Amino acid sequence: MKLFSVLILLLFMSCDDILEENITDDLVTLITPTSESVIANNVVNFAWNPIGGAENYRLQVLDATQNHLIVLDSLVSETSFQHPLDPGSYEWRIRGENFAYETAYSFPISFTVIASSDLTNQSVILNTPTANLYTNSTNIVYTWNALPFADSYTFELIKNLNGQTTVAQQTGITATNYSANASVFDVDAEYIWKVKAINTNTETGFTTRSIYIDRVAPNQPTLVTPADDEIITELNIDFNWTLGQDSGNIQSDVVSMLEIALDANFNTIIETITVNNGTSQQVSIPNIDTYFWRVRAKDAAQNVSSYSTVRTFVTQ
Repeated sequence: MKLFSVLILLLFMSCDDILEENITDDLVTLITPTSESVIANNVVNFAWNPIGGAENYRLQVLDATQNHLIVLDSLVSETSFQHPLDPGSYEWRIRGENFAYETAYSFPISFTVIASSDLTNQSVILNTPTANLYTNSTNIVYTWNALPFADSYTFELIKNLNGQTTVAQQTGITATNYSANASVFDVDAEYIWKVKAINTNTETGFTTRSIYIDRVAPNQPTLVTPADDEIITELNIDFNWTLGQDSGNIQSDVVSMLEIALDANFNTIIETITVNNGTSQQVSIPNIDTYFWRVRAKDAAQNVSSYSTVRTFVTQ
């Protein structure tokens, strides 16, 4: 009877509760920034001690002068994190989390960020384009945040294909944006853009990001099943196709766009389905009729293939 009761109890407990450690009584200990510290840097390093059973940590930074408005709320898997902050007064706190449990937030720690004329340990914060962007456009404007006490900025653009080659370089930029000539993108490749800030006595290191120029369209998809003119008696139909091998220098992720219509010209499309990183899709076709289907592909750089050939099938 006792064994039966234990089994019933286990059935009512979730598997996650059984496997996850209960950390609700624990508390994360903060390391840095310390209480009332003054940070003469535009990038703040946050660090804390780990606790057993925590898979992630919820880090929050609050603006102490704006009714404790949350300016950062980030889930971090490590025990340190870097984040840029404007000059001002802040508080930070953290809690541990796993799938089933979470600790209370640590007691908030106050700190202040001030602008400094010493740029040595500061960083230029890049805005656009976003990191690891895939694009087929070469008309790109590079932008970054202004850094207090910076007199100018240096920009570099490097092609990374069978070695690295500097294709654009500009010093003495007083704005916070720059446009490289589109002609420098002579081939599809990874391009690394870099910006550093300079004043009379000091300068930052370069901050870098990559973009990927991809102007090659994906291959025309090849339809596999259903076969052309196939008669199908199932309600749930499995559509399959192939995409082939991308021949370009940059292979970005490809999505497939499956279309099903009532006419060969696809004037009456009844289904348009985007399939991410796959070449099959099951679709329910409840009505008896003749249908037409085709597929085309689009990559992360927004290049679009030609449509596949059109096939027809009949449901009965």
